[in-house]
Amino acid sequence: MGPYLRIFSLALLLSSLLACSPHFHPVTRGNLHDLVLALPDDPATLDWNKATDGNSFEVITNLMQGLTRFDRDQRVVPGDADHWSSDSTATVFLFHIRPSARWSDGTPVLASHYRDSFLRLLAPSTASPYAYYLFDIQNAQCYASGQCPDSAVGVKVLGPRTLQVTLSHPMRSFPSLLTNAITDPVRLDLIRADPDHWSDPGRLVGNGPFSLLSWHHDAYLELVRRLPDSSVPPRISRIVFLVIPEPVTQLTLFEQHRLDIEGIPSFYIGKYKNSPLLQRIPQLSTIYYSMNINRAPFDNVHVRRAFAMAVDRVRLEKIFLSALPSLSSFIPRGLPGYDPDAAYPYDPEGARRELAAGGFPQGRGFPKVTLVFPEGTQSRIMASYMQQNFKDVLGVSISLRSMEWKAYLAGLDSHTPAFYQSGWIADYPDAMTFLSLMRSGSGNNRTGWSDPAFDRLLDRAMQANDSEKAVLYDEAQKILLRRGVVAIPLSQGVTNLLVPPDIKGYWHNAMGMDNLSDVRKIPRG
Repeated sequence: MGPYLRIFSLALLLSSLLACSPHFHPVTRGNLHDLVLALPDDPATLDWNKATDGNSFEVITNLMQGLTRFDRDQRVVPGDADHWSSDSTATVFLFHIRPSARWSDGTPVLASHYRDSFLRLLAPSTASPYAYYLFDIQNAQCYASGQCPDSAVGVKVLGPRTLQVTLSHPMRSFPSLLTNAITDPVRLDLIRADPDHWSDPGRLVGNGPFSLLSWHHDAYLELVRRLPDSSVPPRISRIVFLVIPEPVTQLTLFEQHRLDIEGIPSFYIGKYKNSPLLQRIPQLSTIYYSMNINRAPFDNVHVRRAFAMAVDRVRLEKIFLSALPSLSSFIPRGLPGYDPDAAYPYDPEGARRELAAGGFPQGRGFPKVTLVFPEGTQSRIMASYMQQNFKDVLGVSISLRSMEWKAYLAGLDSHTPAFYQSGWIADYPDAMTFLSLMRSGSGNNRTGWSDPAFDRLLDRAMQANDSEKAVLYDEAQKILLRRGVVAIPLSQGVTNLLVPPDIKGYWHNAMGMDNLSDVRKIPRG
């Protein structure tokens, strides 16, 4: 039996098992008040100050709201802040919270709740991988490193609904950073009263359009609309996220009308390429492999360079039927600083020379290396191809290991593998969201690599105009990809969605954000 037939048979088996499971939610697409979607895995956490993964944010962004948000055209628009302003230098910002902003328990949303969130995100005790995200704020990095008190951080409450943020440098785009759910407000009173369970169903108090009704781990989550909806026709009143790891199973359930909207894995796009339901949205994202310089053999730059030169991206794109565009830049297409020549090109002879320079001519004596990646058919297809690619070009054998999503994330922090799959989608439409991953001190830089010249370029870019930024970004990523060689960019994501015509008000943007709060379902004719 061929591999795709085998996958499809497995999908049908899983579908029948899910239908019989006591934890499988019984809703169908026929209910006009419910929106039923799939997640590939459980959220790793619903603590927005600590979340880093897409599954968590997909749920959190419907439970919470920040000071600002993006609309479908990626413009920054009001969230909890109905307006904001800055001084002439773009270093001091005032955010004014609308009087109607309320938590789900009826408590007003206050400026102090945002200050508490910013400081909690930065606090060393929180250990958030995203702490660096607010380092543009005056003395934020100093506080995050434990070298100054929280009172020194440039976040002040000027009134119940007025928040002042002072930056360490001019940054007119700062409001766009606050669209990220990690900066949403927190209720320290509730967190301190129940530190282990405050984000559980029935206990999580949010300020977004929905509340968390239930969470059956590894099965489904239910969200219900917070306030009565008086709009005509009414918007959906409940969202059900079914946890379904296998994408082909998701497609089967969509075709059985048990999912409302469905993403198509890139290796399966051929079947639906002419479907009127298909929407294709290029992502501002990068899929790449990371190498840990603190673990052999990737402590040797010649080995890292050999692996980087051994990647045939053209062939990889063909395997995915051009549905997953190849990428030779750490900064994806669509952002200033994108450079198709930033990474080492495919060069088999050069790769073999570098491997020999690293002490492993023709792969002889090469140690055991395991490529670690999260569970999923797309990741496994990519890893299997890369395994063969390195064998053919370098003469080395690498093992493959897939891990369940939460275990994979935990492993990156507790014992970072030598060689592992990574991916990032933009938090805001600027290359800094990618490059800052790899700067010294970033909680998301697990490679062990640090370069002061790289950091200085990012510092300069923060204060540069748009045309200067593009040059500085490109210089920085070439240091990363040519001198550091700790990341191998492979592909840029594309979101392929099946959206039926009875779904209205839904959109998905290039940063992976779904608009669900305005969705309406109309009766099918």
